[in-house]
Amino acid sequence: MLSPEQDLKFNVLANGIQIDPAAEEAWREEYQGPISLNEYASTSGICLRLEDGSGGVWINAPYTQEFTKDADARLRYSGGFVVTHADEEFEATVIPVPAYHSQTYVDNGKEYLYTNLGVTHTDRVRVSPVEGCGMVCKFCNIPYELRYRKKPQDELLRVIELAKDDEQAPARHVLISGGTPKIKDEPWEDDTYEFIIAESPLPVDIMMTPREDPSYLRRLGAAGVNTLSVNIEVFDPARAKHLIPTKNRRFGPQGYLDYVERAVNELGVGRVQSLILFGQAIEPIESTLQGVQALVDRGVIPVLSPFRPDPRTPMENDPPSTEEEMRVVYERTREICDNSSSGVKPGPRCVPCHHNTVAFSDGSDFYIPLGKDIKTPLHAT
Repeated sequence: MLSPEQDLKFNVLANGIQIDPAAEEAWREEYQGPISLNEYASTSGICLRLEDGSGGVWINAPYTQEFTKDADARLRYSGGFVVTHADEEFEATVIPVPAYHSQTYVDNGKEYLYTNLGVTHTDRVRVSPVEGCGMVCKFCNIPYELRYRKKPQDELLRVIELAKDDEQAPARHVLISGGTPKIKDEPWEDDTYEFIIAESPLPVDIMMTPREDPSYLRRLGAAGVNTLSVNIEVFDPARAKHLIPTKNRRFGPQGYLDYVERAVNELGVGRVQSLILFGQAIEPIESTLQGVQALVDRGVIPVLSPFRPDPRTPMENDPPSTEEEMRVVYERTREICDNSSSGVKPGPRCVPCHHNTVAFSDGSDFYIPLGKDIKTPLHAT
């Protein structure tokens, strides 16, 4: 049985939220900045936390016009922020854009915002060593909007330091992700991983595609990676061929499964996760759940990402995931996890990182409330 706060999260992820002018004014006055950087479809909303007694329900709430035509939840302000929906009122904590969002650095004579390097969402700073991407996926805006560029390592470390000490939204861990490097740049990316892991004042998680070298995962473990995310994204082979053609040609769904299985064997259960997109625009729900089962069978944490169309991609007019799809996929995934002996549950394990995924803390030790350093696996493989 879902709590009212959890039900509200499904509604807001599917339909968005309206922001009262008084709430927007109070937000800007308190935090002296924008309410969102609005830089990527799945993280382009406002970050909210609703209390529910189990680490909070974290929501990345879409608020822009293209995502809120059916919104009946509202963010209001009257001495404090609240979300109202269906005659109910929920106290809310807002997580602002970090104060460093307006600071700049210079690379090859050109000035960039530090948010070109890293953006804080809830308690994590996501840093992107590569601008643009060596892959082209039809639901992602990065290859359609950004030219390919490698970013300076010293400035990547600098944005982590800024994020850690930020006065408005301090980060407690790092996620290295963003665009995938071209094959010829993988050695540079590997050096960047190891440099950041060694020098970062915060635990470092990595999101990446598989590598051909079978010893690579051991190298990452020896470097000190905290957790690893290798995202299968689309499980149905025909849909993967259509939606993620470059990744599918190089790896395919089975290639991802083989790789994450090796990753669990190397790093341990609880330290490897894989994101899977869902919604009618992606693949049939049964196919998604087959993918979840395949991940859980291998001791991989399934991360459920509801599809939200990005207006800057070929999928801009495709339907987003619905409340019902979210509910079905979440409940069936819980059943799959409960029936498994691996000990994994819907992820991520970091509770604040639930903001743009379908996951909720159950108060168990599996979920980490704030920040994370989980190099100790759940159990040996």
